[in-house]
Amino acid sequence: MDTFNPETFEIKFAIADIATDLYIQGDGQFYIKDIAKEIDITPAEVFNYFPNKKSILEFYYASLVIRYEMMIDEIDDFESYTLSEKLSNFAFTNFDMLREKEAFVEATLSEYILNSFTKTDFEKELERLIKQFLENDEHISVSSTLVLNSYSYTFLRRQYLELLRFWINDTSEDKELSMELTDKATAVLQELMYNPVLDKSFDLLKFMNTNKKAFINNIPIVKQLCSKIEIR
Repeated sequence: MDTFNPETFEIKFAIADIATDLYIQGDGQFYIKDIAKEIDITPAEVFNYFPNKKSILEFYYASLVIRYEMMIDEIDDFESYTLSEKLSNFAFTNFDMLREKEAFVEATLSEYILNSFTKTDFEKELERLIKQFLENDEHISVSSTLVLNSYSYTFLRRQYLELLRFWINDTSEDKELSMELTDKATAVLQELMYNPVLDKSFDLLKFMNTNKKAFINNIPIVKQLCSKIEIR
């Protein structure tokens, strides 16, 4: 995201917010002059913020991540949340915001986001947020940080899009299956990221390498110990 300007964001969101409503009211059609009239600016000013109508509607989705970040700034203990709690909190809040514009989301989510042939601004913001959560988490194991790169963030971003695809098609009561899937998926990711087993393995290898002379000199003893273990 470029340098964040709260005032610019508020204007852009107001434009996108009105546009999504007009889109549904007009069965997919809306006019820039109507948006301008609603927020008391000129049509020309709308084009100072967006190049075309589609970019206005797409901004609605990108704004979801930014609005969420503005919300968590008000949560005093958010940094104490675990990785699973942060990710699930984002997902659940995201679901709630999407339901506020349910008719618009049902009409456009697949076309504008899920089946887009290019990386959307929403996906860029999503990837940035995921990266922020992971890189600022002090509980992630050292070995896990070795796999945190652009490929892993892309993978996680795509998995979230699949979660959204599941959510939009979820017919369970209050979309309970989506909630359960989110809880389980974030818990598994946290388990993988927090697991110290590989760290301990690296410590063992480091120890053995540092003391390799002693190990070489005591190979008969090591073999003897191994044979006793096998007998037991």
